[in-house]
Amino acid sequence: CPDCDFNSHAAGPTLPEEEYVDALLADLDIDVQHAHGRPLSSIFFGGGTPSLFSDRALGRLLEGVERRIAFAPDIEITLEANP
Repeated sequence: CPDCDFNSHAAGPTLPEEEYVDALLADLDIDVQHAHGRPLSSIFFGGGTPSLFSDRALGRLLEGVERRIAFAPDIEITLEANP
């Protein structure tokens, strides 16, 4: 990726989306108590990599997060997409 400053490699024909979302939610399960009942007001998916996810995977991730931590009524959700 000539636009990227990070070490990048071509992905295979399929991305391990299910496993990655599972890992992200498992990681959140470890730290969710630190939210202390406060709602999320912002979620930022950065770095361009999230733009490789299918809408199904992103939806599953957001639903999983919301089951663990309440979303503020006016939550801002941003997804950075690079070429």
